Amino acid sequence: MGILNPSFAVGIIILFYLLSFVLFAIIRIATGVSIQRIGYLSFRRIAYCPREGIRIDIRGLGLRFHRPTFAQPTWISLRLNELKVTVNVKGLAQPIRGKKKEKHTRNKDAGAPQGGGTEVIEDGEDEPGQGQTDRSRTWKQLTHLKEQIKSIHGKIHWIRIFDLEVLNASCVISDVASVQLGLLSLAVDTRRKTVDRGRLFRHKKVTEGTQRPAEWLLSLKGILFTPHGRDSMEILDICSMNVHGLLYRDLEGLRDVSISLKLGRVHLPYDDIIQCQMRIQSLQSALPQRSTDHNRNVSFTAVVEELDMPHSNDDLLVQTVSDSKEFISSLLRGIQEIQMAVSSVGLSKEIQRLKPEDPSLYINLVMNEFGIDLYRLDPKSPAHRMYFSPKDIAHQALLAAISIAVSVDDGRGKPERLLYVPMATTTIKTTLPSRTLAQSEDKDAAERNANILFANSVVTSPSIDLDLRHLPIALGLLQGVPQTSQRKPASDERRHHIISRLLPKASIKFSIQEPVARLVLPPIDSTTAGPEEYDLLISAISSISMDLESSHAAAGELHYALAATLRASSYEFYYQSAHGVRHNLLLADALELKGQLAATPAVNISMFGHAETFSIHLIHPELSKGLHQVVRQVRSNPRLGKSTSSLRRKRLNFLRRLSPTITQFQFQGSNFGVQIAGVDAGVSKDVRGAAFQVESWTVDYKLRKDIPAPKRFVSQRATSGSQSGDESFQRFDQGLKYATEPPESTDGRRVAIHVKGLEGFIVEGTDACESEPFVSLPRFEVAFSTSSDQRGHIFHVNTHLKALHVQYSLYCYYALGVANFVLQSLTQLESTHEHHSEPTAPKLSNEQVGHDDELVTFDIKAAMFQVKAKMPSDPPIMLRVWGLEAGRHRWAVPFLKSRVIRMYTETPHIRSTWSKIVGIKSLRVDLRESKRKVGKDYVQEQSIDVVTDFVRIGVPHQLVVHRIFDNFVNVAKATQQLHHRFQTGTNEYILHKGPEKPKRVPHISIRSKALNFQLEDGVFDWKIGMIYRCGLVEQKQRLAREEAYHAKLKKVNENGARRGSSRFRTQSAHPTLRGRSLHPNPDRRTERSKSDGSRSRGKSPIPTEHRGRRMRYDPEAAFIPSSSAQISIDEAFDKLTQYHSQSWKSRIDQVLRFHKKTMQTIRGLYGGDEDLPEPYDDSEVILTIPHRPGLMSTLLSDIHITVGNPSFPLEGYPEFLHAMGKGIPKDMKYGLLVPMGIQINMGESRMMLRDYPLPLLHIPPLRAGQSSRLPCWSVKTDFVIAEEFRDSESIKHVKVMVVPPEKITSPPTVKNGFGIDVRRTVSPVKTYSNVDISINTANPTSITWGTSYQPAIQDMMQIIENFTKPQVDPSERCGFWDKIRLGVHSRIRVVWKGDGDVHFKLKGSRSPYVVTGYGAGFVMCFRNNVRWEIHNEDDPRKFMTVSSGEYVLAIPDYSHEARKDISTTQSDTDSISSSITNVKNNAMFKKTIMKLSGNVRWVAGLVFERDVGNGKRSFESVPHYQVTLKTPAHAKGTIDEASQCKN
Repeated sequence: MGILNPSFAVGIIILFYLLSFVLFAIIRIATGVSIQRIGYLSFRRIAYCPREGIRIDIRGLGLRFHRPTFAQPTWISLRLNELKVTVNVKGLAQPIRGKKKEKHTRNKDAGAPQGGGTEVIEDGEDEPGQGQTDRSRTWKQLTHLKEQIKSIHGKIHWIRIFDLEVLNASCVISDVASVQLGLLSLAVDTRRKTVDRGRLFRHKKVTEGTQRPAEWLLSLKGILFTPHGRDSMEILDICSMNVHGLLYRDLEGLRDVSISLKLGRVHLPYDDIIQCQMRIQSLQSALPQRSTDHNRNVSFTAVVEELDMPHSNDDLLVQTVSDSKEFISSLLRGIQEIQMAVSSVGLSKEIQRLKPEDPSLYINLVMNEFGIDLYRLDPKSPAHRMYFSPKDIAHQALLAAISIAVSVDDGRGKPERLLYVPMATTTIKTTLPSRTLAQSEDKDAAERNANILFANSVVTSPSIDLDLRHLPIALGLLQGVPQTSQRKPASDERRHHIISRLLPKASIKFSIQEPVARLVLPPIDSTTAGPEEYDLLISAISSISMDLESSHAAAGELHYALAATLRASSYEFYYQSAHGVRHNLLLADALELKGQLAATPAVNISMFGHAETFSIHLIHPELSKGLHQVVRQVRSNPRLGKSTSSLRRKRLNFLRRLSPTITQFQFQGSNFGVQIAGVDAGVSKDVRGAAFQVESWTVDYKLRKDIPAPKRFVSQRATSGSQSGDESFQRFDQGLKYATEPPESTDGRRVAIHVKGLEGFIVEGTDACESEPFVSLPRFEVAFSTSSDQRGHIFHVNTHLKALHVQYSLYCYYALGVANFVLQSLTQLESTHEHHSEPTAPKLSNEQVGHDDELVTFDIKAAMFQVKAKMPSDPPIMLRVWGLEAGRHRWAVPFLKSRVIRMYTETPHIRSTWSKIVGIKSLRVDLRESKRKVGKDYVQEQSIDVVTDFVRIGVPHQLVVHRIFDNFVNVAKATQQLHHRFQTGTNEYILHKGPEKPKRVPHISIRSKALNFQLEDGVFDWKIGMIYRCGLVEQKQRLAREEAYHAKLKKVNENGARRGSSRFRTQSAHPTLRGRSLHPNPDRRTERSKSDGSRSRGKSPIPTEHRGRRMRYDPEAAFIPSSSAQISIDEAFDKLTQYHSQSWKSRIDQVLRFHKKTMQTIRGLYGGDEDLPEPYDDSEVILTIPHRPGLMSTLLSDIHITVGNPSFPLEGYPEFLHAMGKGIPKDMKYGLLVPMGIQINMGESRMMLRDYPLPLLHIPPLRAGQSSRLPCWSVKTDFVIAEEFRDSESIKHVKVMVVPPEKITSPPTVKNGFGIDVRRTVSPVKTYSNVDISINTANPTSITWGTSYQPAIQDMMQIIENFTKPQVDPSERCGFWDKIRLGVHSRIRVVWKGDGDVHFKLKGSRSPYVVTGYGAGFVMCFRNNVRWEIHNEDDPRKFMTVSSGEYVLAIPDYSHEARKDISTTQSDTDSISSSITNVKNNAMFKKTIMKLSGNVRWVAGLVFERDVGNGKRSFESVPHYQVTLKTPAHAKGTIDEASQCKN
């Protein structure tokens, strides 16, 4: 038949084929789907644009029929070949077109390029208010998707026949990136036996007969990611996901869903993903944005607020919350278990390069195994009932990761691993997902605490391995975390509200077992180490654990409390060399830190910590060099340096920078030690430094002072694991009233540091220290607090010291300098240009520096402060201060107070014994600032005010004072050189002597109620003199007693002669009683000294009328002795001898007690400093002040000394020196020049020699009726201290020993120990002054001179001469008066303005104690306008001039000054006339010899002569400024210039 003709069949096929194109055209017009042709059971070239910017292309869509197998249970496979989805970001941003126009555009542009067409907006789509009534589009789509999935499972019997296969699919985002998929397969398996017997999920319950299992199988293979312009990379090789569930006959959808996701190798190119995201954002930002109401974003904060308080927001938000809760709740009910397993995860990220020329650096994260198992607990299971309520929906999750590694790749070799974690596991049990969405009106604490979280995480043996060059990279990664932007207060409040709403009642345990960090360093000794060897810095901890518990407190609404405990045990930080030698750097036994957090609703944090046996050992040179390499490498990072500079610009103190959320912090520690030492290669290879040990210490911080102090921290390392929430946080209820919302102000903050048992030792080796500490601080407290007043912020520092003991020496300072140099070397860089390259801090505006005006106030209190200084040469010095207080406040001047200050020196010839040289009672020093108008400008000046009650300066016997001055100068210069040496690290010498300009002296005011200057007398000489004077008196009384004894003996003998012979013979039986003398030698009485030329101290001599007569027994005036005797003559003689000895001793003791009591009384009148403010356990041997009169004692009362600028300008000092210095050249250069103006106002003044009755000098107090504001006498002068600058020939070199030879054990670099060459001039220090003395008292001024005073004055001048350094010049030594001519250049004018007399007492007798009779001598009395001028003219013949209106020469009456003989006193308490008794108002003369009136003038001149040899004399002398003293090595000739000044 023709119809069955093959040609007809072919024609029909061709016709149907052609008709398919017509059908495809109709489909394209109707739906917009473009199909180009058909294939075998498939369609080819399919294209579709669902909306503007999205295009879908499918190369082939077909069916494949096959028989079901075990691996593929379906019958038909739906295949999509080369599926491609193209997304245009710019097109997506265009608004949606109208339906008709949209269809036309899609039909037209199905095969055309994207982006064409015009916009047609459908009417009424964006009407106002319509979006507010519609549901959220996102939740609507999710809900719609969920419903579609449910409906799909209703047709599962059809769907199980098909499976989906997608080959070579891709998704392309234009100009961004593309993702390619190799294979995707999707199928569902409903075979009961196959699915149930697999038992993939361990927690599935057994299916019943009405249930039918279903399992969706999804697999992916080969996902490639190609960023725009970059190469493709595989991000996932294989992925399989199984979704298992049960289909119920009466219920729609899949129930009891379990999801299993397995991933193969996963690689995440972090940088490429972020770059693509940024590219998308940039493309979207380039397009115009449109804001509509229905597109309004709903924030997560608003969602949580609506969950907490339903119907509290607008309708749109209410609908959004309702939809989200419904959707998420359905997922929680439907999904029973989720499993995820990843075989390998990799993440790479490029980090910023430190320098532009460095290669690119990538950090890689690799994790070999990672798994998550999350499932819903059965409410009936014991695991659920143990932790949760049966009504709660709880989930349990297990996270495990194996072999986590972080490495760095610089492209030069294989990546280097930085971090490695062998295994980390975490177990979580919680009701957080279900309880977060549960809406309940009951909001009590029990309801809030039903949201529970239990977690336990363990990390096993993590390790960090860093190379030195990677250290800046690691620090840069930690520092590069972006800071969160500042939120508004309203935002903070809402954020805290969210935290309080979402946080569950939690119990979290986290532990790390054996963490270790290793830093690889190049070997210090590269000569002995191999090429592959290196040194290590290792930080290891035995274990770290943290326990965290939290719950909602019952104290108020949304009050959340949290407690955390962090424990670390056995911490070691050490240095290991390439040879395996270990040097410990830091050791700690245990560290425990507890933290408490309360959200009420503001966050408040309290922390408590405890550390045991914490020590730092930086004593090995290898450690210092290794740490220096680390610091140098860190500082090479410019970003870190920039950050450090920015931190330095922060002006607020550390208290105000603390977060206000920290309300309390307390940290305690015990057994803390620090050892810092190093090697000074310029001296020796010995290790020297300092070590400090602290017994215990505490740091306590409070946000406000009203917060109660916490109980003492007790470590609870063996407590039970967990506690109930109510028991754990009961302590928060009490502190809630203090943990309210923190104040915005930073005032009221306070941190206190308590230190107990601080001691410092000198390190003399790697394992050796000095036994005696150089600093000892039994207890130390310091507190820092903040406050404010009307002027601004105040930062207060309060310090209290129990006792501070310091031992100073140059060796100690050297060891401390080495330790400080070791610390400085850790931060100093070798090149100096890096320091100059740091940018300077920019100038801040006034608003930025508004808080920089904070005033720092301080209060320092020390009960006792002691400094013991070991000087380069004897004697050592010790300073003690009791009751020290110092402070600075806003409305008060800075001050320093002390109750008692004492300075001691070692007693001459007695080692380890101290004698007091300076004593000050009640000292106060104020530093004042004032403004003084100079011309039209105001000059700000500073003054120092010193006020004391009593000052005593004593010179112990045989003490060479100039040695103390030399020691202070040598120590100061050596310390200055050592400081420069350690500061710069060089041996540059800075003690060169050169000409100096005049120094400006600050204004100093010194006030004291009394000043005592005393030269102590020798105890041996004083006792010998006292015994001698007591012996004179005792001998007279002894002779009198002997005469009485002989009278008694004579009477007994006479009575015996009148008796009978028999009785006489009986008496003759005692031959010794007859005719024998008292003494074995009868002439012994005549050998007694009868001289009365010497008298004892404190004993009055024999009265004048009895002088020359010896004390004897007078039988006529006494009772007649009886002739009877009751004892024998020998016994009586023995008793008399015994009484002689007892009387001799008792008399000496009586005199000693008398002097002691007298001196105590005198010192008590002027408020001495003998009594200490509080008892003190003293281990030093300190001699008391001798209870005997001093060789010279000067007492000044009401003294006021003012030191300031001189009356002449500083530039005019040459004229002043030329006038005062006898024509010294005006161009003279000076090595020391200190001009100043001095004014001294004093009250009564007295100068005494020993215990002589008459004072050497006495200026009495004001007479009654004179003004009390007027000083007794005053001194005003311009005073210049100058030392003429000479060349090197006048400089001696003194080697001050710093490190003695016996302290050097290793081969020294220097010989004979390490010392510093201190250059000292041999030129004398000269003084120039123009003195005006005004005496205002109307009482007579007395000056005493006499032959008996001459020995004491000579002894006094010898001691005063020791105040100056000995002469180094080899010429003949100058005497005392020649030294005065050479060094003192003054013009003195003394004026008596109060019409007071001047008594010049010329005492007679060679005994200073005899003041009556011929011992009174004469007195020269000057009256009426007395004026005394000394060296007012340069003519030596007019050296001294005394002028007055009247002159009287008389014999004085010193009866009121005379002392009674101590032999006439019955006891020590008899009244005596003291030497400090005030003189009478009117002088009483026994006889007036001569009286002159009318401008009387006395002139005394001096004529200087010098022996020039050969019996010749010279009256010429070289001016003092031409005398140049030189060292012996540079002295020339036999007679040096110094001898030409001697006269």
